[in-house]
Amino acid sequence: MTEPTVIREHRMRRRTRILVVGTMGTALLALGGTGCGPGSPPRGSAPVSSTPAPSASSAENAPTTSPPPFTTAPEDSTATPTGDADTRPASPTPTPSAAPTTRRPPAPTHLSAHVAVAGGRLTLSPDGPAREFTVTLRNGNSHAYRHLLVAFQMETVPGAPEHPGYTLERWDPAAGIWRAAALRFANDAYPYALYQGGAPLARNAVLTHRYRVRALAGAPAGPNPLLVSLVDTDADARLYYGSVPQTTLG
Repeated sequence: MTEPTVIREHRMRRRTRILVVGTMGTALLALGGTGCGPGSPPRGSAPVSSTPAPSASSAENAPTTSPPPFTTAPEDSTATPTGDADTRPASPTPTPSAAPTTRRPPAPTHLSAHVAVAGGRLTLSPDGPAREFTVTLRNGNSHAYRHLLVAFQMETVPGAPEHPGYTLERWDPAAGIWRAAALRFANDAYPYALYQGGAPLARNAVLTHRYRVRALAGAPAGPNPLLVSLVDTDADARLYYGSVPQTTLG
């Protein structure tokens, strides 16, 4: 028996509705399993986690983590200041004072004398011209003298007269003349305490005396040196002893 047309159409509409609903459900499952039915969260809300929330007791026993301390970045020493540059002059660097130097006293020097004659010796002729020589006194830095005396002596020659026949003179620069100088003839030493006179000589001073000697008629021929002594008459001491080689021609 053939179904009525109304029943057949009703069945076809029902199958089409079921097919459409099945197709929409499949599409919703493909989009993430979210449905639009009752109990589903509304669109745009965060998904509910399935992990159970911690209990109150476990939250109390959980270790507390303090936030990290506040730190600042180290200041960059090379950074250029943004404000105005400091125009104040830099304070001067103190200069260390030099250590005081101790000056050593100069090395002590002493008096010296030097006798000089042209040719190194005196050669005299009886009743001939006089010959010159010099005596230079060079004082040191140790002592200043008030009275220094240049003393001369000649020995006597055996068989010669008591007076050998020589004269001695000293040049006086102030008067510009030659003056007679003492010349002792003897073969012994004269006591220094008996010498008198002399000229001052300061420290480091240099003084040169000019002398000349002449042989008179009757002077003995042969060598007879002229002895030179430098005597400090204040201290009665001889400070220098030397001689000038002398030969008298016959």
